Amino acid sequence: MRLHEYEAKDIFASYGIPTPKRGLAKTADEAVKKAKEIGLPVVIKSQVLVGGRGLAGGIKFAESIEEVKRGAEVVLHTPIKGYQPDGILIQEKLELEAEIYLGITIDGLAGCPIVMVSSEGGVAVEKTAAKSPEKIASIHTDVFIGLQSYQARKLAKALGLSGAESSQIADILLKLYKVFEDYDALIAEINPLAIINDGSIYA
Repeated sequence: MRLHEYEAKDIFASYGIPTPKRGLAKTADEAVKKAKEIGLPVVIKSQVLVGGRGLAGGIKFAESIEEVKRGAEVVLHTPIKGYQPDGILIQEKLELEAEIYLGITIDGLAGCPIVMVSSEGGVAVEKTAAKSPEKIASIHTDVFIGLQSYQARKLAKALGLSGAESSQIADILLKLYKVFEDYDALIAEINPLAIINDGSIYA
């Protein structure tokens, strides 16, 4: 089962992973209502089960209510790779300092989970692996005992961030692994994990 972004963020939030203020809208009027509740500026994101939304016009930024209404109308009626949006996510716009990647999947060759982190967030991890493999750190885990705290700390430190940020990321990694286990997932990832100017971190 694949999840929309809004569904994944709701799950992350239920596990204590920090997420931005957001709301799902099915119409432009609902988008305006959500934007007023969240506060401007906001990001308008198409909810489709394919990648490449940004390049296809499925992500808009809005600084005013007029821009929210206009952007929502456009995104709601813009198919992405042939798929019509199942709604739009209205989310607070964050002032990003950095974007990183966190992911967990099954390594078929090793026969166990592999946890990966990269300082190159916001792009497909496969592209980073092909172009800059040195920017990815990974650890295999024992399927019976899962990701251990010391492993999460080691991966977080590999990102070269400050002590406080590294500790936050280690905690998020442990929670993401719990999601991976509880949902019997083939893959669980946060891409990007956003670090904003005040040091806060959001999925």
